[in-house]
Amino acid sequence: MKKCPDCGMVIANQAIRCPKCKFDFSEDTGSGAPVEASPASSSSSSSSSSSSGSKSRDGIMPMVEVNKDNVMEFYNQLKDSVIKRKTEFDHFIDFLENRTSWLTAPADTTGHLACEKGLLIRSVAVTKQLLRIKDTLMPQLDEESAIIMGLFHDVGKVGVEGKPLYLVEEKPTTTSALGLTSLSSRVAASNAAPTFTINNKLANMKVGVRSLFLVSQYMLLSEDEAQAICYAAEPQDIDGKLSPNALVLSTAVNLQKNIYENKDVVDSYSFTTIK
Repeated sequence: MKKCPDCGMVIANQAIRCPKCKFDFSEDTGSGAPVEASPASSSSSSSSSSSSGSKSRDGIMPMVEVNKDNVMEFYNQLKDSVIKRKTEFDHFIDFLENRTSWLTAPADTTGHLACEKGLLIRSVAVTKQLLRIKDTLMPQLDEESAIIMGLFHDVGKVGVEGKPLYLVEEKPTTTSALGLTSLSSRVAASNAAPTFTINNKLANMKVGVRSLFLVSQYMLLSEDEAQAICYAAEPQDIDGKLSPNALVLSTAVNLQKNIYENKDVVDSYSFTTIK
């Protein structure tokens, strides 16, 4: 880690521009000396730290990259951080993990996270974005509330028990004149990444509405939490009349989907991520 000589923000060594004051390290060779990582920064990459980092953050810390290899570690840290509503939270988690596709579902039918665990990866990443920025945008937001809203804002994408929203699309295979499937066709089908389609047997409703439907069966939500879960991904549905909870969650969703899941944008604008 190194410290910006202009604003004092601690950022990753590989960063070429300070995300806070835009100081350009490529034009300065004597500044930005390495510094010891603060508890807040080390929490993003250490399994022994809490999911949201130290309370004494030094500005906005760089975002950690959530992927298939580390998502379960971060997910378990977030679960362990819920204390005040632990009983109802654990009951809902048990339902999701054992009776739905929560741990394996894709986040979308196309794009970067149209893959196994895609939904969990995005949900964890959005939660970490929310915890990362809440102290600046809305310090009064309760940390457990942030975790619940962040993790479950997209949970409607699991569908309902017994009927997942996303189904693995069957791939056509080549058959011979005798009606036999060729070996090469079977091998190609087994090696190809799965593609997904929408399950038309589900009652048609928006993801945010289904998310709220699922969560509210297990957890008592505040009015602001309910609005945030229902509309964070589609704030235009209520003409921008968002509560502060919904506004900050919507910001975290947009940061994750439109910036941090797009490597070209991250590189072009020098957004810092911890690998």
